[in-house]
Amino acid sequence: MAALTVLFGCGAVTKRPDIDEGEVAAEANRMYEMVVGRDQQMSKRLSDLTAPLLIGNADLCESRTRYVVFMRVHNLEDYRGRKRDTMESVYELDERIRVTLVGREGPAHIAGLRENDVILAVNDIETPRGMAATAFFKVHVNPLVEAGKPIKFSLLRKAEKITAIVQPVMACDYPVRLVANGDVNAYATGTSITINTGLMSAFPSDDILGVVVAHELAHNLMGHAEKKRLEIWKDLYIMELLNEATGTNAGTMYANFSYLNSSVDFEYEADYVGLYLAARAGLAYDLAPEFLRKLAMDSPGAINRNTTHPKYAARYVAQEAAIAEIRKKTALGQPLIPEMKLESAEKKPTMKDGWAPVAVGLGMGQ
Repeated sequence: MAALTVLFGCGAVTKRPDIDEGEVAAEANRMYEMVVGRDQQMSKRLSDLTAPLLIGNADLCESRTRYVVFMRVHNLEDYRGRKRDTMESVYELDERIRVTLVGREGPAHIAGLRENDVILAVNDIETPRGMAATAFFKVHVNPLVEAGKPIKFSLLRKAEKITAIVQPVMACDYPVRLVANGDVNAYATGTSITINTGLMSAFPSDDILGVVVAHELAHNLMGHAEKKRLEIWKDLYIMELLNEATGTNAGTMYANFSYLNSSVDFEYEADYVGLYLAARAGLAYDLAPEFLRKLAMDSPGAINRNTTHPKYAARYVAQEAAIAEIRKKTALGQPLIPEMKLESAEKKPTMKDGWAPVAVGLGMGQ
């Protein structure tokens, strides 16, 4: 019996308070409302930063562009489960189609649309309610946006009827997605940008967050995801040859060094280009260096050591140099275009030809 007590008597020994299941359910509802509210707030904040970045740098995105209006519309039928209940009770969403998000400085914002506007008609065609609303927008709105044609919206804002003409504009075609993930991270895939909620919670400053998004946008503009994949295949091939030829792990050591070296170069390049993108979008790009010092306080080991990202000390100095370069061009009235190093003077430059790595960014994500 004593042995059984030792084996099975390892549970909690204090008395758990009695819990009212009704209170548990009520608290669960409050938590769901907090999550939805947080997501709505972060989506708005991210959209406000993304709009000027993607629109202001469309000319640098070459063929990777599309027409945009920077607005989202929803009705209650777009949601299910707990989120549907929250959108109905807290945000008073119903079967009518409403504007749920407007990006600052985007075409919809400039035209006067605001969150919670009810869309009564599009180009004088009355909007349906319920599940038919989504299909209506696919037929009557999306094609006009894709073609860059103006769209007339008849709106209801509280008790006032308003008319707004939205003219789509060109923007970089790299969607920025918010993902519910507590990790403090952001990354570029080559075709899109992902921002974790953990990153947005950790950095309440819009100026810093804007530079992070610009850094990831630069990764996409410079084709780093594709270049990394090609580098990996090349390194694996050379690794196999060296390992087989020498009978050692020399090839493995080469591959590791090559990956880290190219990764550092890509980060320098993304930081340099990212600062230009932020400046062109009107963001406070010159605040970024001080943020590196804050990062160094939490990660002193990275002050003078390269990993997949450059060491903080070098990044700070390089970033200050890039900011001075941007300020000089601004003072002289010169275009804010990153300086390129070209293989041939006769070659027509493109965004992915390669930039001189002069400055540095925040090192958040890939």
